[in-house]
Amino acid sequence: MEDRVIPQYHSVEMEIKGRCKLDNPFYAELFGIFDGPGGERIRVPGYYDGDGLWKLRFSPTRVGGWEYRIESPHIAIEHRSGTLHCAANDNKRIHGGLIVSPDNPHHFIHQDGTPYFLMAYECDWLWALDLGGARTDRTRDFLRHIKAHGFNQVIMNVYAHDTSWRQGKTCPNDCGPPALFLWEGSNESPDHSRMNLDFFRHFDAVMRLLLEEGLTAHLFFKVYNKYVNWPAKYSLQDDLYFKYIVCRYQAFPNVIWDYAKESYYETDKDYIKNRLELIRMTDGYHRLVTIHDDRLFYARDSHARTLDFHTGQQHHDLHASALLERGKREWPVFNSEFGYECGPKGTGDLTYNVGHSAEELVKRAYQVVMAGAYPAYYHTYTAWDVIEWDLTPPGYRYFKILHDFFTSIEWWRFRPGEEYSIGSGGCVLAIPSREYVVFGEVVALNLEHLNGLGFSSACIDIFTGDVLTGGDAEPTTGSVNPALHIFRSPFPGQPGLWHLKVEV
Repeated sequence: MEDRVIPQYHSVEMEIKGRCKLDNPFYAELFGIFDGPGGERIRVPGYYDGDGLWKLRFSPTRVGGWEYRIESPHIAIEHRSGTLHCAANDNKRIHGGLIVSPDNPHHFIHQDGTPYFLMAYECDWLWALDLGGARTDRTRDFLRHIKAHGFNQVIMNVYAHDTSWRQGKTCPNDCGPPALFLWEGSNESPDHSRMNLDFFRHFDAVMRLLLEEGLTAHLFFKVYNKYVNWPAKYSLQDDLYFKYIVCRYQAFPNVIWDYAKESYYETDKDYIKNRLELIRMTDGYHRLVTIHDDRLFYARDSHARTLDFHTGQQHHDLHASALLERGKREWPVFNSEFGYECGPKGTGDLTYNVGHSAEELVKRAYQVVMAGAYPAYYHTYTAWDVIEWDLTPPGYRYFKILHDFFTSIEWWRFRPGEEYSIGSGGCVLAIPSREYVVFGEVVALNLEHLNGLGFSSACIDIFTGDVLTGGDAEPTTGSVNPALHIFRSPFPGQPGLWHLKVEV
């Protein structure tokens, strides 16, 4: 196999042909062992891609020379070995995989050290938008559009069949049931021992688009309420499914593994743990692993230790619940579902039976972020099987304002500052004695610890992005205690977002 030059964090796809010793080639195992600079070793499993062809995707993590060999107990091939050279990465949209920051463990960074402000977009059926067609233009345009508004992660199912609230083809852009099924056969009569390769070749294209746009793919392996006929638990077919997804997509540096959408539907928590262990055993890159909304699983420490960060679904007491989860463990907290923006005709314009105004949804997002946690965005016409991909809802602009503000500051250095807030009027993030962010309509702060130091104050309109300085942006000082500062939003009927910098 000829030598190739691969940029760091990009992937190379190797093709291996051979005669399989097994009746079903999907069960044949193949591995690439890659040895790189500094003693780095990555063992990457391959996958079957049809017509006697296996593929193996490798993404080098260090610049320099790599030696590899390919092994298989089930495929009769000539011994394959060779070298690759990893060149420096010059693509500003690719920074390697996500990891939990070792210095700030409530936050994420990329492998190259770039901080990552998680602001996700749920589009469960993204892979189905152009499924069955020859092009992926709508998917590309949609991803570029949401990326331009600050979203940097897409939450999506690997597969879902249909929704109960929009069952069947209810409109031209209803993607459920999808054009192609995940396995050979049909959803009613699947062959769980053979993957539908046409489906996966399209999924490959969607994953490449996400990577090209610098978007993370947060993948749900399973979903329980979308009419999917899944393999029997603990079966060989179940193992094949989980391993095939990991083998095919682990080399994408922009992937996160999530056991299931609403994992609480699975009552066998040991089964979930078993699947997570299988994912980790198969993944040579150690991509981040989480599960969505399963309080019983998170409550068992032995189970929670199999995860890298907390993903919840919390619709009430957003700030307090994020603080609670943040206090349980030193890991990032992600509230991935707390509301759904309605359609353009108002709060009655829905595909699902719950909806909120864009203003209400973004106010909820600020409550999450002000607890040192991370938010996600839902829109009723893109979250599930109905995908009106060319909409520009008002929530896009509001979330862009949130994103632009927090990425303009070193958000990962701030911590929740409840000790400075008097009463329950607002939320505070602090780099103590240096910098503060304050959110609410009326917020009282005790800044006695500043010992009389002054500070500059700017207040941002979360719906327009307008910034006020001086005058109305400044707090009122308490007449009895000069360390008491009252922040009143200068924007009628809505919260303000203040940014304070201590003058030293």
